[in-house]
Order: sequence, then C-alpha cells, then structure tokens
Amino acid sequence: MKTRLKRIIWPLIYLVLIINVCISFILVFRSYYFRSIFVSGSSMEPTLHGVGDHDYGIIDDHANAIKNLHRFQIITTYYPFADSKDYVGGYKRGEKNVIDESEASYKIKRVYGFPGETIKFVVDDEWKAEAQSHTTDKYSEAAQYAAQQAVRFYVKKSNGDEFEKQNIKFKRKINIDTLDSYNNYEYTLGEEEYWVMGDNYSASSDCFKKKAPIYLDNIVGVLIAIEGTCQIESSVNVDSTEEGTRVTYKCTNRKRHLPVYY
Repeated sequence: MKTRLKRIIWPLIYLVLIINVCISFILVFRSYYFRSIFVSGSSMEPTLHGVGDHDYGIIDDHANAIKNLHRFQIITTYYPFADSKDYVGGYKRGEKNVIDESEASYKIKRVYGFPGETIKFVVDDEWKAEAQSHTTDKYSEAAQYAAQQAVRFYVKKSNGDEFEKQNIKFKRKINIDTLDSYNNYEYTLGEEEYWVMGDNYSASSDCFKKKAPIYLDNIVGVLIAIEGTCQIESSVNVDSTEEGTRVTYKCTNRKRHLPVYY
C-alpha cells in the first residue's frame, strides 16, 4: 500500500514543481521582456476601458515589434503635436521630442495608415440618414451600428492607383452629428509617418482631430494583452522638475482576469 502511494504522490509532487517552475519562468519573462501599461481616458471605448476601472496589460516595445506593425493593431505612442504635453520645441526626425521619455504622456491608439499610403474616409448617405434618425439616443446600439456602417475607410498604397476599402471588424463610438466631417477626407502619409486614431471617434485626440500624422519615433510599443483592471492613484512631486511639478501614477487594487490578446 505504501509503495503504491509513493508511486502516486511523487509524480504529483514533480508535476507541481514543474508547473511552478514554468509559471515562474513565464512571470520573469513577462516582467523583463514586456512593458506594463494601463489605459487612461475614454478614447479607446468601447474596446478598452480607461474610466473607473482602468484596463491594464502589457506592450511589446522592441524595435522588431514596431517594425512589423499590422493595420489596426493597437499601439502606445506620444504625440508630436504642438498642443501636446509631449511636444517640446518641435519635432526633429531621429530625435526624441520629450524632456524625459519616461514621463511622456503616452496615448493608446489604433494604426490606420502607414508611410507612403493615402488614407480616405467616405460617408454613406443612406447609413448616415439611418444613424441621424435616432434623435433621442444618439449612442444607442442601433444608432451606433448605423454610424459605424456609414463611416467607411479606404487606403491607397504608395504603388497603387485605386483606393481599397478596409474591413473594420472592431466597434467604434461615433458622434452622429459630426458624420459629415469624415466624408471624402484624405491624407497622404510621408516617410516614417503613421495615421493613428482612437476607437471612440467622439472623444479621441488623434491624427484625424489634429489633421496631422505621428512619426515612427513616436511609437512606444504594440499592445500584446489586457490582463485585468485596476484603480489609478496619482501623486505630485512639486520639486521634481524645472517646471515645478511631476505627476506619477500607480495602478492599484488590481483585479486579474484571463488575458485578452490583441
């Protein structure tokens, strides 16, 4: 009987040890290979949540990940726009445009266009009329479905002659009163220029709102997974910079769930 128990118990102990070693390896690899991020603000609603319970997860900030971006991948970036906190004295290609990159006010957006491409938005009149018929609840499911069908996105490659409609599978949040602003809007991207937007068209500060691109040097990393939600705590050090203040943020009260990969 004892011999039989030993034959059962020892393999179980070995299995538990192996599982623990594997989990430890994964956690160490994750900590050193990926960078942690949290979502702040509503610009990526309804995909990512950054109000109340903030989504948190990991990004891959290695050059290879950024080099091999695909259309509609979600990235973190800082902005070269003059009214952005990240902008310091103008953008110069090949140089960082923030005082301290670790303190940059990172944004999380989705990549629409790549260098050399011409991007174009077109609004379908029938779907626009359907969306705007929902006057009492402009953000109802029916109104938003129609608005999403109305705003269509096209891309012309640098070596192409015609625009190709892009299949958008993710949901967007759109202000139906501003649909006409998207109709027939075009922008041609130059060398190392990218077009990024938030999924919440009604509340995202992005390339469409600024009518200007970001640059390769602005891209920080590519979203790998959202791992849970947390609460954000901020603290201000009034003596930390020449300007007098520096705000630091902590992701606390974390609630983990099964990772959602992107």
